[in-house]
Amino acid sequence: SSGINAEYGGILSELKEIQDIMLNNLHKERTNMVASYSRRREQMDSEQREEYEAMRSKFNFHPVDEERLIRGFNDRKKALDLEESDSLHKYDLKVLQDLDKQVDDQQTYLSAAQIPGMKRTTDSAELKRQMFIISIIDTLQNKSS
Repeated sequence: SSGINAEYGGILSELKEIQDIMLNNLHKERTNMVASYSRRREQMDSEQREEYEAMRSKFNFHPVDEERLIRGFNDRKKALDLEESDSLHKYDLKVLQDLDKQVDDQQTYLSAAQIPGMKRTTDSAELKRQMFIISIIDTLQNKSS
């Protein structure tokens, strides 16, 4: 029985390690996307300040011109915000698909390893049952080590 626990525990440890690496990579990728938009926003702010100062230094800078310039700045900021929101939404959907695939791959692997109760499913009650079985195996593995 302890040999089976060790075998199952080893399989679960490998799958957890793969999952942790995947989650870490997904987190880094999203963080990089957010940072990229932040840098673009800072660059845009800097360029807009320079453009505003250049326009103000003109001899006959009219308040209507200033309003038009500021409205253009705001429109560009809104466009960047919308692009960021859309891009992050698409990325988050991709992450969900990747995680669903990861679960499916894990179920296939656990089923092939003949771990009792493991099979491919999307049924939430069955998934909870499988997670419970995995937690029992993990607990038994931790007690025997």
